[in-house]
Amino acid sequence: MKRHPALIPLSLDHHDALVLAQGLILGRSKAPRSDWPTSRTAQIKRVVGFFTETLQPHFKAEETWVFPGAVRFLQDGPALVQNLISEHEQIRGLIRGLEQNPTINLETRLPTLGRLLETHIRTEERVLFESMQRELPIADLEALGAQLARLPARGPSCRAHYDSPDNTDARSKRSADCNNF
Repeated sequence: MKRHPALIPLSLDHHDALVLAQGLILGRSKAPRSDWPTSRTAQIKRVVGFFTETLQPHFKAEETWVFPGAVRFLQDGPALVQNLISEHEQIRGLIRGLEQNPTINLETRLPTLGRLLETHIRTEERVLFESMQRELPIADLEALGAQLARLPARGPSCRAHYDSPDNTDARSKRSADCNNF
C-alpha cells in the first residue's frame, strides 16, 4: 500500500516494530543474518530498549498529532482512536511487567506482547492510515507531516544496538536485516 509522505516516518517505525514482534512471537528471527537473540531474557533487553528509544516517542507522536486528526475527520475516528490508545496502554503495561519481572513465564508473555504489537500496527496501517489518506484534508496531512518530520531519528528494532552502551552510529542506519525478516 502506498503511504502518504506525511505518514512515512510512522510507517518506518511500524516496520521495525513488526520485525521485533515477529522475533517475540517466534522466539527467533527468520532472517539468516539477523542478530536477534535466541535467549528470551536477551529478547527482553532488546524489546525494552526498542520501547524506550522508538515506541515511547512513536506513541507520543501518534497521541499528540495523529489521533486528534483522526477523531476530528474520520467517521469512526473516536472509537478507533479509543481502541488504539487502549492498546498503547496495554503495550506499556506489558513492557513495565517485563521490566519488573524479567524471568517468569517468558514463553507466554513475550509472544503475547508480539501478537499485540502486530495486531495494533496492522490496524494503524490498514485502517487508520488508509482512512486518513482518504478522508483528511490534504493541508491537515501536510501539517501532520511537518510535525512528524521534526521527530529525532530512531534506530531499527532488528539491530543489537540497544544492547551496546555506544549505539550512536547504529541509530542513524537501517539494517539490511530489517528487510529480510
